[in-house]
Amino acid sequence: MEHTPCALCGADDSEELFVGRDEWYGGDGTFRTVRCRQCGLIYVNPRPDPQTIGRYYPDEYAPYFIAVADEPSWWQRFNRRLALRKRLQLVQRQLSQPGRVLDVGCATGSFLVALREAGWQVQGVEFNPQAAAYARQRHGLDVVTGTLADGRFPDNQFDLVVFWDVLEHVHQPRQTLEEAARITKPGGWLLLVLPNPDSLEARWFGQYWAGWDTPRHLYVYSLDVLHRFLSETGWQMGPTSCITGRIWLFNLSLEHWLQNRVRNGRVRQLIMLVMRSLPIRILSLPVFMLIERLQKGSVMAVFARRSVS
Repeated sequence: MEHTPCALCGADDSEELFVGRDEWYGGDGTFRTVRCRQCGLIYVNPRPDPQTIGRYYPDEYAPYFIAVADEPSWWQRFNRRLALRKRLQLVQRQLSQPGRVLDVGCATGSFLVALREAGWQVQGVEFNPQAAAYARQRHGLDVVTGTLADGRFPDNQFDLVVFWDVLEHVHQPRQTLEEAARITKPGGWLLLVLPNPDSLEARWFGQYWAGWDTPRHLYVYSLDVLHRFLSETGWQMGPTSCITGRIWLFNLSLEHWLQNRVRNGRVRQLIMLVMRSLPIRILSLPVFMLIERLQKGSVMAVFARRSVS
């Protein structure tokens, strides 16, 4: 464990929001989530250092998907293709023409495959050696094992750099954003997909909101904090939107809450059975769409443009 000052303003002056644990995978230990009193950045402190954080990423960690075509269930294949199409449409709404893209934290490479099929020249970076090896061997992708800095990419190389559910995991966000700016062409784009601490679900579920994902999410960024981070690292804030998540992420937060607040296992199972039913999924869709339209969804997508000067 390591103690760290605020990564945005450098102050060592924070207030405790809550003490949490690994709700997803049951890892050992408890962790303080704090907010900087000077700038508002939310982060885990103390936190697992870079040498030990890997123990909190088990082989069953959610983003480490097998290839879509290898999914045994047709329903899983359908859902994953739909999710990848939505990701691709998000990119295409902002960048109409394919170019050169780097996916930082590409996991097993599914999104890179979708981008490649859409005409992009693709490269990836992945911290987990097994996931990176899978992306290379199963999909034939050019994926560097390690951090973004380990890639040693040339200046002004990419039209788009993507951090999909990644920036919240890195130990040094300022240096990471600066490195992303260095390797992006002037006028090129950055896409960040992040948990939204100003979401309604974060307010409803408190410390059991799935977006905290303690201790893997070392930082959680509000839009105001993110705007300052980007402006100080060579980026100009662009369009923002709330995307994905919906009933799946809501149910994950609800499950965390029930496990900690409701002792009767049968009651918990009954509630989750109802919430995961098809009628509830259909009926809740307009509600989640409205929440996203109001920018209060649990997941936000933020585009930023590399400063020309």
